[in-house]
Amino acid sequence: MGTCVSAYVMSLLVFISVFTTTESSAHIIMGTKSLHLLVAEADLVLRARVTDPETLFVSADGVTQRRLVEIEILERLKGKTSAKRIRIAQDGHDVARYATGEEALFFLRPIAKSRELRMLAVAGGPSHVSSQEHAEKFPVEGTYGPVLLSAVRKLAKSESAETKEERVALIRKATLELLVSGDPELGASGLASLVLAPHAAFITPSDLPALEKLLKSNDVSIGLRAGLIAELERRGLLDGPDHWLALLRTAPPEDLPVAIRVAGAHPSPRVSAILFQILEDTDSRPEIAAECAIALGTRGNVGAVTALSGALTRGEARVRNAAIRGLGRIDAPEAWKALEVAASTHSDPTTRRRAQAAVRAAESRRAR
Repeated sequence: MGTCVSAYVMSLLVFISVFTTTESSAHIIMGTKSLHLLVAEADLVLRARVTDPETLFVSADGVTQRRLVEIEILERLKGKTSAKRIRIAQDGHDVARYATGEEALFFLRPIAKSRELRMLAVAGGPSHVSSQEHAEKFPVEGTYGPVLLSAVRKLAKSESAETKEERVALIRKATLELLVSGDPELGASGLASLVLAPHAAFITPSDLPALEKLLKSNDVSIGLRAGLIAELERRGLLDGPDHWLALLRTAPPEDLPVAIRVAGAHPSPRVSAILFQILEDTDSRPEIAAECAIALGTRGNVGAVTALSGALTRGEARVRNAAIRGLGRIDAPEAWKALEVAASTHSDPTTRRRAQAAVRAAESRRAR
C-alpha cells in the first residue's frame, strides 16, 4: 500500500510541476517544495524588508568573499531571534535577486547548520542561510502577496498548535487559501500539500463549493485543475468521471491534448465514450486524435480495439503510430489480432514495421 501511495504522490507532483507554471506567474517564484514543507523545515520564518541586497562579506584573512542579503525584520512568524537586522547567505546557483526596500518572506536556518556554508559563521558574517531553493522568491507585495502572507502565517502558527485538531484546521485553511488564490504557483503549492499528506484532513467536503468554482474556470491552469480532480477523486470527495468529462468539454483547444492525457489516465465508460467520439471524428486535429488513441490504450480495454483499428486507416502517420501504441497497451487477444492484421496487410511500410515490432513485444510479454 505504501509503495502505491508513493508512486501516486511522485507521479502527481511531477504532473503538477510540469503543467501548472505559466508565464504570468513571475511575481511569486517557487521551487519543488511546497510552502507547508518550507515552513516545516525552516528554523526561522520572517517577513522582512531588504536593506542591502548585495552587501559584501570578506573574511578576516581575505580569502573568502561572499555576497549577502541584509534584511530588517518586520515580523517573526516562526522561531526566535532578538536581532532587528540580520545578514543571510543564499545557497545554490542562480539565487533570488532582491531590490533595496523589497518586502518578502524568508525561510531560514542557522548558518552553523549548513555543511557548505558554516565556515561563514564568524563576526560580520551571515547568521542564517536561506533554505529556499535557488531562485525561489516570496514577495508579500503585489496581487498575491497578501494571500501568501496569510497562508504562511497559518502554516507557521500550526507548528506551535496545542492540539492536533487545531494544527489540522490551520493547515486546512492555509491550503484552501492557496488553492483558490488564482496564482498558479500558490495553487500548485496547496495541491502539493494535499498530495504529500494523502490521509490528512487538509481538505473537507465543506470546502468543495469553493473548489468547484476553481475546477470549472478556464482561467485556472489545466494542470492545477486536473491535479486537484485526481486528488479529490482519490479522497472520495467528488465524482471523478463527471469532472473529467467537464474538463474535456471545457478545455481550450490548446489545452485539450493535456486534458485528454490526464482524463485517459482515469478511465471510465463515460470518459471512454467521449474519447471514442473525438478519435472517430475525421476532422479532429492529428495531435488530438493521437492523444485519444494513446489514452484509450489501457490494459484490458478491449472495447477500444475497434476504434483503434479504425484509426490505423487514418492518413496521418502520427495517428496510426498512436493507435499501434494504444493497441499494444491493451495487451489482450483482440488487440494482438488487430496488430497482426496491420503487421501483415497495412498499405504503409512504416506502419507495417511498427505493428510488427508491437506484435514481437506482445509475444515476448506472453512468453514471460
